[in-house]
Amino acid sequence: MTEDGRQKGQDRCAPAERRGFTVVELLVVIGILAVLTSVLLGVVGSARRCAKAVVCMSNLRQLGVAFALYGNDYDNYAMPLAGQSGIYWWGQKQADGIDHTKGFVWPYLQSELSKNSVYECPSQRYGSYGLQGKPAGEPDDPKWITSTYGYNGYYLCPPASGWAKIKDRPWQKITTVKGPALVIAFADTLIDLDVTGKSPILKNTAFLDPPYRYNGSGWEKNLCPTTCFRHKDRANAVFVDGHCEGLECQSGQYVCAQAKIGSVSNGNRPYYVPDYESWPTTGRKKR
Repeated sequence: MTEDGRQKGQDRCAPAERRGFTVVELLVVIGILAVLTSVLLGVVGSARRCAKAVVCMSNLRQLGVAFALYGNDYDNYAMPLAGQSGIYWWGQKQADGIDHTKGFVWPYLQSELSKNSVYECPSQRYGSYGLQGKPAGEPDDPKWITSTYGYNGYYLCPPASGWAKIKDRPWQKITTVKGPALVIAFADTLIDLDVTGKSPILKNTAFLDPPYRYNGSGWEKNLCPTTCFRHKDRANAVFVDGHCEGLECQSGQYVCAQAKIGSVSNGNRPYYVPDYESWPTTGRKKR
């Protein structure tokens, strides 16, 4: 074999020259990965929010069952919001924390009143609000959690609602509520105690307050409504008839944009106090 032949054979066996990425190609790959990552994160985030909304709806459905079972045991009367000795639907505030076994729902829904329990919406975790049930001077602690769901005691049980000016209104029976598929029993709630709208003071609240409150002679706008639209601008609710639904803020305006707090409707009818127009008033202006 000639020297030229050996040279040609060696050239054929020599490894091919390696070519790396150019800067442009590398930037394109990085850009594609960034887009895919952002899309994936968006999908994962959306899935998590949807999952939390489903868990929230499950919590409310359980509260709705407890509400119905209480009525079955008490001649169809709606559950009290507040009773004697500082007992509420969710439990009783004691020196060392909330005793959930004292609540009106406890015989029908024996769930721990604590962080991540059936009483707490997963989209409104402990730490994102001030504790309604915590005594002044006490440090924050899950033992003071009441609920991030509110009960419509303003209409369903006025004598046991905690509102002195409506205590003479009739206590509703579940079986005689007109439009039970439209009247809310429990819903997502939160309250902003800063009526100026400048610096939110957020606390959980177990009361579903209507857009207008009765002052003894007429209706006045409630500056601190409590319905919270925390699920993609929807508030989950369970109704008197037992079905659950996500509701939009039909008024189109939040009293607290940061926490999405407002009311389902502009007026009290039909979701909060459907018969409010029949309540005794003096000089009430028609809207």
